[in-house]
Amino acid sequence: MLATAATVALVALAAAAAWSDLRRRRVSNRLVLLGLGAALAVRAATLDPVTIGLGVAGAAVGLALLLPAFAARWVGGGDVKLLAALGAFLGPSGALLSGLVGIALGGVLAFAMALAGGFGRQVVANLGASITTLTAPLAPRRARAHVVPLAVPLAVGCVAVQLFATGGAL
Repeated sequence: MLATAATVALVALAAAAAWSDLRRRRVSNRLVLLGLGAALAVRAATLDPVTIGLGVAGAAVGLALLLPAFAARWVGGGDVKLLAALGAFLGPSGALLSGLVGIALGGVLAFAMALAGGFGRQVVANLGASITTLTAPLAPRRARAHVVPLAVPLAVGCVAVQLFATGGAL
């Protein structure tokens, strides 16, 4: 019963965050805090300290995974906090796997958006220069319409990992 509640809450958080990011290119703190609270409440309802600890560890892994990218201004703070909240549902290994899947999908989405927006050559040249010089790629400011809604691929990665872990069951 609690596993079903956790999966439903995770899917609801992921869907709401993806929708918000698609519409406004932002994920609200209120939504993320609500999701984190739900994850920790479901885990606390088990009254098992290990289960609660795995939720906290999952949030820490989600936070740690995107924090360096945030420091480099490659992702927004809402994306970092979202992965932390989703990680609280998934635990540390689920947070790591789903975060890596989400980042990979985000890279594909970013490249597709760059091509569609006419920035393809600039992105390829920027990545080539970064590889040649072994430096981080530049991330110039873009108009809001050209900002990658990273919550979408993060949500897809997290829901996929959760459904795989639960055998596709809600």
